[in-house]
Amino acid sequence: MKNFLLSFLVFILLINYIPHVYAIEEKPQIVGPTAVLMDFTTGQVLYDKNMHQRMFPASTTKILTAIIALEKGNLSDIVTANDDVTKIDGNAMYLVPGEQLSLEQLLYAMLLESANDAAVAIADHIGSSIEGFADLMNKKAKEIGANDSHFVNPNGLPNENHYATPYDMALIARYAMNNETFRKIVSTMHYQIPPTNKFNKPRDLWISNKLIKPTSFHYDGADGVKTGYTVAANQVFVGSATRNGHRLISVIMGDEGANIWSDTIKLLNYGFNNYNLVKLVDKGTIVTYAEIGKVKFKLPLVSKDAFYYEVPKGEENSIKSKVELNNDINAPIKKGTILGFLKYTLDGKEIGSVQLLANETVYKNSIGTYYNESKTNVVKDHNKIMTYIEFFSGLLVVLLAALLWRKKKIKAKSKYIFTK
Repeated sequence: MKNFLLSFLVFILLINYIPHVYAIEEKPQIVGPTAVLMDFTTGQVLYDKNMHQRMFPASTTKILTAIIALEKGNLSDIVTANDDVTKIDGNAMYLVPGEQLSLEQLLYAMLLESANDAAVAIADHIGSSIEGFADLMNKKAKEIGANDSHFVNPNGLPNENHYATPYDMALIARYAMNNETFRKIVSTMHYQIPPTNKFNKPRDLWISNKLIKPTSFHYDGADGVKTGYTVAANQVFVGSATRNGHRLISVIMGDEGANIWSDTIKLLNYGFNNYNLVKLVDKGTIVTYAEIGKVKFKLPLVSKDAFYYEVPKGEENSIKSKVELNNDINAPIKKGTILGFLKYTLDGKEIGSVQLLANETVYKNSIGTYYNESKTNVVKDHNKIMTYIEFFSGLLVVLLAALLWRKKKIKAKSKYIFTK
């Protein structure tokens, strides 16, 4: 019995030392004609199905509308609805011309229940007109990097000149999810707008995202983003989910019916099951030291930014790093000066780099001694002292030279007198 227990314990210990081997799952087969799965932190694409194909974005357009409103307006702004809010088809909160709501209330109506009239009221308020707001949308899209998209309205109603790609929508969603207020709104289950000056009943708003709602498609960690549908666009969904600090952004455009939800779940599962987000260096980490001068004064170099990378599970230790410093690093050096790079490779291919900055200001005095920033005041005092020393040393040399010259002259004169 003792031998059996001992063997069993040895077996358990050996199992713990066996390295885990991961096999990447085959890419999921989804019904939707176009899709992309993107890592939120790095922007890496983990799955691509025609991600650069132009499609109608439908109401996922409102992601861009919302972020412009959040950046250019204030949540407490009072917005007065114009007559054009009654001329919009599709989902609505049934605004009345002259009705006043806060920008925050309109954002909830637009993002939770996809109210097209709320989007129009926001556009009129921020851009003065639909056309003016569309200009802001296209400018913002280009700033984000969504270069293959074009917008003509704030709600996504069909128009041949209103299009986007799954990749561009992922970039826009990634940008939007950096905004705390946006994240709060798109993950809110229910919101109520109290009676207004034109509407005597409260409006109850419920989220349309079935990954967040308690439905058969509920997904653990789902925290955004926006649904969309028109006959021309078919089903469109931009999703977000976070697990253990690891957020993924999914986009599917042109899908059929409930497939939009099952396809999204397939994408998210593929990402979470097969990839890990690895932090390779944190911002401000001392990476190496630059040796300055013949005395090899050591200046600490720190990473300008943090660096993350998505890697297939099991390959976390396959990433290699290499420090490359500038040539001829000489003092004086100001803190924050770029002095090199920390470069990362995976399977021999460079995957990114981080700038290395001087972590201190370095001085060099006249006799070749180096001082760092922590002794800045000492350096200044030292330099003053050295200046005085150099001045008086020079003065002493001049005086000695004058004395020697005078002595030599007197000696020569004495010799002349004696000879005569």
